[in-house]
Amino acid sequence: MESGILKKLQEIEKRYKRMKQLFIGFVSMVLIAIFCLGFTETNKVNLIRTKGIIIEDENGKDRILIGAPIPHSVDRVRTDTSLVRKYFASDIYPKDPDKYMEWYKKYRHSAFGIVFMNDKGIDVMQLGEKLSDPNVGRRIFLPTGILLNNNKGMEVGGFGTHTFEDGRSGVALGLDDPGNGREAFHAAVLSDGTRALIIQDANGKLVLGFGKPNNGLFKNKDSLKFVGIQYFDKKDHLLWEQKINKTE
Repeated sequence: MESGILKKLQEIEKRYKRMKQLFIGFVSMVLIAIFCLGFTETNKVNLIRTKGIIIEDENGKDRILIGAPIPHSVDRVRTDTSLVRKYFASDIYPKDPDKYMEWYKKYRHSAFGIVFMNDKGIDVMQLGEKLSDPNVGRRIFLPTGILLNNNKGMEVGGFGTHTFEDGRSGVALGLDDPGNGREAFHAAVLSDGTRALIIQDANGKLVLGFGKPNNGLFKNKDSLKFVGIQYFDKKDHLLWEQKINKTE
């Protein structure tokens, strides 16, 4: 019994000594490495200067475009007319795809920032400034922010700032109908004092908020700032309103 215990203790002592040797050896190697590196001049990259970056997936397809403006990609649908006709024209304007292609010639496809594409080459997200037009029409301003598209390239959401040609600016959050790309919910704050929530569907829109006199969004004709809620039909005719502020 005692001899068995003694044998086990001897084995444990041997293992301890071996582990101690290994540990001392490891620490010594680390100290030597640190000492050597301390006297070694290293080249550090503090700045990368380039005009564009294209990141590919494991299959060699372009998936992320980075630049100011973004670089051209052979895999991007938006800049390939044959793919635009295949993926967009027949789906967005089926009664006359050729007419859609004529409109499409005037759309902006560039961006200063980052563009993410799916495996088909369709834009699914843009981040930066001077972002691209949606594939259903021209923008009336160049946005700075983030844009989200569904897997068909239809814009379904976005958040950012913008400036109109007349100098007015604002910040807005928008969510679109993922089925047809039409506006569904928007929150906007404009430099002219307008603050509005807009909820709409195919039948009309509900507008809540306030704006300056003769505001184009609320279509108030009086000389007072509008404060209240309105409902417009699909032809943008005012059907109902409830004002909180007093009228003259």
